[in-house]
Amino acid sequence: MSELKAYHLPGVSGTDGGLVTVSPFCLKLDSFLRMAGIEHQSITASTPFPGPKKKAPWIEYQGRTLGDSTLIIDFLKSEFGKDPDAHLTDAQRGTGIAIQRLIEENLYWAMVYDRWCREENWPILKGTVLGSIPAPIRMALAPIARRGVKKQLSGHGMGLHSPAEIETIAAKDIGALAAILSGGPWFFGASISSTDAAVYSLLANIMFVPFSSPMKAMIEAHPTLIEWLHRFRREIYPERS
Repeated sequence: MSELKAYHLPGVSGTDGGLVTVSPFCLKLDSFLRMAGIEHQSITASTPFPGPKKKAPWIEYQGRTLGDSTLIIDFLKSEFGKDPDAHLTDAQRGTGIAIQRLIEENLYWAMVYDRWCREENWPILKGTVLGSIPAPIRMALAPIARRGVKKQLSGHGMGLHSPAEIETIAAKDIGALAAILSGGPWFFGASISSTDAAVYSLLANIMFVPFSSPMKAMIEAHPTLIEWLHRFRREIYPERS
C-alpha cells in the first residue's frame, strides 16, 4: 500500500460518466497523479476542514501533511522526480502559469457563482458538494456555507457583478482558452502537460456535472475545446470515457 495519501472531495454523477471529484482543485491533483504515474491512496473526505489549510485537496506523506494543489504538485514533482512538464520551454512554462491563473483566479469564481448563487443549482449542490455530510448537520450547515461563499465571491469581486456581466467575463476567458489551444491536441503541442490538467479540472467541472451553467454553451461553441475535453478523458480517465 502506498505511503502517499491524497484526500479529495466526493465525486459527482453527470454526463459522460461524471467526475471523480466535484472540486476542480482536487481533480487537478488527481489528474496530475495519474499523468505522472505516482502510486497513491485516493481518499474521499466529506469536508475540506481536516486539511492543513481547511481546504481540499491535501496529502499525507512520510509524516508530513501538505495542502494547496499547486504546492502539492510542485512537491511531488521534486520528491518523485516525475514532471509531465519536463518537455516544455521556459516560455511555455510561463504561459502555463498565466493559463492557470486565468483558470483558478478568475474563471473558477464564475463557476462558483453558478453553483452557489443560481437558485436552480442550490438543491443539486446540497446533494453533491455537501452530500457526504450527515443530513441533520447538512441542513444546519448549508445556509451558513452559502452565506460564506457569497461573501468570498464579493471579496474576490466576481460577486459584485451582475449575472450578465459574469457571463461576459466567462465567455472571454473560455474564448481565450480556445484560442490558445487552437488546433493542437494539447495546450503545448503533441505532449500532454499539467496545464492540460489544470484546464480540464475546471472545464470538466462545468461540462460533466448536473449543475446548470451558461458556460456549458460557451464551451460547446468551441468544437476544439469539446474534442480536447474528451481527448483528455480518454487519456487520463479511460474508465469514464
